[in-house]
Amino acid sequence: MKIIEKWQARHAQKLLEQAKHEVAHPRPRKTVRVILAWFLSLFVIATPFAVIAGGLALIIAKFPSIPATILGLMLIAFGYVLLPPHNRITQKTYRRADIPLFFDLLDQVANRLGTQAPQGVHFSSAFNAYMAQYRPRFSMQNEWILGIGFTLWTAATPDQRIALLAHELAHKVNDDPMRQGVFATAKIVLEEWYATFATGPDNGFIGNLVQLLGRGTVGGVLNVLNRLSYFESQRAEYRADAHAARVSGAEAGISLLELITRSDLARRAVVDLYPYSKNQNGRIFDHLGTALTNADAAQIDRFLAEAAAEKRCVDGSHPPTTMRIEFLGSLTGDVSQTRLDGKTVAFKDIDAELQPIKDQFGKAYMQALYDTEVNR
Repeated sequence: MKIIEKWQARHAQKLLEQAKHEVAHPRPRKTVRVILAWFLSLFVIATPFAVIAGGLALIIAKFPSIPATILGLMLIAFGYVLLPPHNRITQKTYRRADIPLFFDLLDQVANRLGTQAPQGVHFSSAFNAYMAQYRPRFSMQNEWILGIGFTLWTAATPDQRIALLAHELAHKVNDDPMRQGVFATAKIVLEEWYATFATGPDNGFIGNLVQLLGRGTVGGVLNVLNRLSYFESQRAEYRADAHAARVSGAEAGISLLELITRSDLARRAVVDLYPYSKNQNGRIFDHLGTALTNADAAQIDRFLAEAAAEKRCVDGSHPPTTMRIEFLGSLTGDVSQTRLDGKTVAFKDIDAELQPIKDQFGKAYMQALYDTEVNR
């Protein structure tokens, strides 16, 4: 998004310096942006309920008028459509009973962060990891779900894996408003409002004017909320890095981020597997991981330089990766007060436990590549 890129270019250094000053604070500093964002988000989230209430009030006030009842029901239906959908779990979720050794590791990391392990884990083929809240089907409670991409997991060393898990679990304790759902929920509601006023068939002068004014108003509010939540998401990522460093050590976090800057090497290595025989199972991830870990010094320096020059980041909610590296390098003293050494973790046993899942995703990934590149 161009707006996010402009903010990134203008404020990235300021946010980095702010993060360096806040690292010793047990809780994030409350700012005017946070307060405004919360009030704005709550107002936006209330609008669908206001529409529904308006529809009910119209039906009651004008009963038994048929036109008023129809209009009231339309407002209720419209308000219901505007309600943000629950982030339902739609893929296979692995629980403690499925992968107990992996969950034992999550417990060790979570205990050092002063939190609890997530309730479930999602796996994928991606060079990625995430922590998010989902709601199981037929449940009224959200669950914390950790997402792990096998390409990244396979490429990472034991200490980098600890850094990865610590960073993701730190999102449970770093007060990131985007993870807790208030800003994100408000954005979903605004996007539904914006879609309502989207350009459609010609509705005449009045109709087109209403659409134009509606899009402009909703778009303006969405831009304000994006700006407010952008700054807080950036600060929260730095806090997650600081929390993680206390578990894995800053050096492990830095080496993990350096690995992430050369993710293109894994994408390029995919072509070596042509014609994508699906009987390679999870070995596809071993091959992609090797392409990353075998990078020579010149390649590592080149990718770091490119990432710094272009302010590359994992996504729009993250600070530039090289600035995160600088932030971790600025942490003074022994920040890893509750260090979990990768050498003490039985990763061979954990990898054996995950191998059937890894093979399953390897087959699916190879099949998708075959269907796209060969069988078309």
